[in-house]
Amino acid sequence: MVFPLISPSHRESMLRHNWWGHDGRWYLFVAQECGFEKANAMNLSINQAVGKMEIQNLAAVSGLDREGMREAILDVLRWNLDLCTGDVFDIAGFEQAGNSLVLTISACPACAGTQKAGYRDLYECACFKRAEGWLEGLGVPGSATIRKSLVRGDESCEIVMTLEHGVEATAGPSE
Repeated sequence: MVFPLISPSHRESMLRHNWWGHDGRWYLFVAQECGFEKANAMNLSINQAVGKMEIQNLAAVSGLDREGMREAILDVLRWNLDLCTGDVFDIAGFEQAGNSLVLTISACPACAGTQKAGYRDLYECACFKRAEGWLEGLGVPGSATIRKSLVRGDESCEIVMTLEHGVEATAGPSE
C-alpha cells in the first residue's frame, strides 16, 4: 500500500494538533508524578521560555531585526499566533487598546483537555506567561495578565499584554 500524500496545510494542522496533544499529556504526566503545584510552576516557566523562543525563531526566518519586529508588533504577534495555534485554538480577536494588546480566545485545547480529564480546577493557565515571553523576545518592556479565562468558567479567555509607558503597539506598513 502506498501512503497517500498529505497536503502541506493538512500536514501543518497535524503537526500543531500533535504538538498541543503532546503538551497536554506531558503536563498531566508531570502533575501525576510531581503534583499539580509543581506542574503549574514548571508550566509557567516553560511557557515564558517557549514564547521567547518562538519570537526569536520567527525573527530568524522573517528577515526582520528586533527593531523591525517591534515596529510591527501587532503583525508579528499575529503571525506567531497563526504559526503556533492555527486551527487548534479559536482566536476570536487580537486588538490594540491604548498601550495594551488584548488577545481573545474562544476555544482552547488546554481548557477542553483539563475539563475532560477532570482536573480543570487544579490547572493554572500559562498563556499569559507565553505572552510575556513574546514581549521579552521582542525586547519590549511590559507584562501580561489573564483578564478572562475559559478555565475559570468565563465565555472566553482574554490575555492582556500591557506595554510600558512610551512603547507603542503598532502594525506594520499597509500593503
